[in-house]
Amino acid sequence: MKSHLFCIALTAALLLTAGCQNQNSGSAQSSQDAQSQKDEVIAQVGDQNIMYSQLAEHMVTLEAMYSGLSDQFTTQELQEKLHTAAMESLENLITQQILYCKIDEYGITLTPEEETEAQKAWEETLESTRSSVESTYPELEGEDLEAMVQTAIETAGLKEEEVVSNARQTALVNKLKEQVIAQAERPTQQEIEDAYEQLLSEQQEEFSNDSMAFEASMLAGKPVVFVPESYRVIQELYLQFDSEVTQLLREMKSYDTDESDSYEEILELEYEKLQQGDVAQAQKRLANGEDFAQLMEENKPGSGSTYNYVGEGTTRLSENYYQAAMSIPELGQVTSQPVKMDYGYALLYWADTLAPGVRPLEDVQEALESQLYEAEQNELWKETQARWREETEVVIFEDRLGY
Repeated sequence: MKSHLFCIALTAALLLTAGCQNQNSGSAQSSQDAQSQKDEVIAQVGDQNIMYSQLAEHMVTLEAMYSGLSDQFTTQELQEKLHTAAMESLENLITQQILYCKIDEYGITLTPEEETEAQKAWEETLESTRSSVESTYPELEGEDLEAMVQTAIETAGLKEEEVVSNARQTALVNKLKEQVIAQAERPTQQEIEDAYEQLLSEQQEEFSNDSMAFEASMLAGKPVVFVPESYRVIQELYLQFDSEVTQLLREMKSYDTDESDSYEEILELEYEKLQQGDVAQAQKRLANGEDFAQLMEENKPGSGSTYNYVGEGTTRLSENYYQAAMSIPELGQVTSQPVKMDYGYALLYWADTLAPGVRPLEDVQEALESQLYEAEQNELWKETQARWREETEVVIFEDRLGY
């Protein structure tokens, strides 16, 4: 959630950066009006105050977003949407304040190692911003790139002290949550068996009519107790072009919808280079008995335990990929030829086979137990926060919001 909100804020900042270089936006005027308002108490949470300035900081991105929709709504509608957004943001601030009070009450602190991790948040923010700017403005480099990164940082209102402080608070809240959910009860064997029977009934009905639903559940790592047909479990070693070459080709393709001869020439040269280089080397290592998953891990850390699922009814894959996966002669073998992918090649390995039918409880016992326990923890955390909210005296001065 935190990274998702950051991406939204940064995207808005980049859009504002591009737009504000040439014109004054409506949100700029709105922000000026907000800054001119007296910084007064807009809510009281126990003996703690929430100030207008705290809300205004949260509203900057939302104001920018709604300003871009001014041609789709009336002034009254926009005001109502901003007011609703302000109330929701204020409720989030109230929740945060309650959690901070509980952190103090429980005596929760960060270890030196956790403090060090929080300090890294600013560098990670700079790196994320730079990556977003490079993606939005691929033509920029050197001083121009760094200047745009700085502009995006300033437009988004990001400050090192605040970013690090937020990282610390997030770490503290996570420790508070861990302490609360540790009290959750683990599911009984009967509850696990009941969940298994219910899931079996649901999946037999759904997967028998929709094989893509089965594949989606498997890819998402969800407990699956019914296999509608025979499936090949495929591992994929995806060898790609150099990232700079890929970026260049994507730019050429976006600027030239007819895909000029130069684009096609570079594309084919890169395919040939990759096939004679990394692909040939990987094939040689596999022929010498090296582990396929280990090569996957070397190529992309974390990918060694990922799988694809291909059956007769699979329709979500390209025809080349599907035919290659289904043409592997025997279990434990690799495709004889690499599969051409977007800006790269893939070698496919037939790792296992899923037989059609019902999977026994013991195959999914651990996954089901984890799923039920996680659901119980989430429910306990939700109920605990609701109880804290009810127990805390909260006063909201809605007429002071300014939105």
